[in-house]
Amino acid sequence: MARKLYIVSVYRPELLDGLLLHLGMSTDASVVLDRRHGDRRALPRTTPEALGSERRRADIDRALREHGFAVIELEDPAPDAAEPDAAEPDAC
Repeated sequence: MARKLYIVSVYRPELLDGLLLHLGMSTDASVVLDRRHGDRRALPRTTPEALGSERRRADIDRALREHGFAVIELEDPAPDAAEPDAAEPDAC
């Protein structure tokens, strides 16, 4: 199941308490206050991954401005297939 991250705008702190109360002790959701300051853009990036990241950041910024919070769906980490199964005995 995908986890969700709720980011609350620093200009709408009342939403933080409301979301924390509503979500309770949910294990599949986290709520944080947006801690970014100023413009985070460093050097222009041209890779497709960087462009996707910039679009995602713009969507988050827009949601924070318009609604006071943004919801991000986090991917579940894939199990590490490189580790051998510990239950199998070594062949000698």
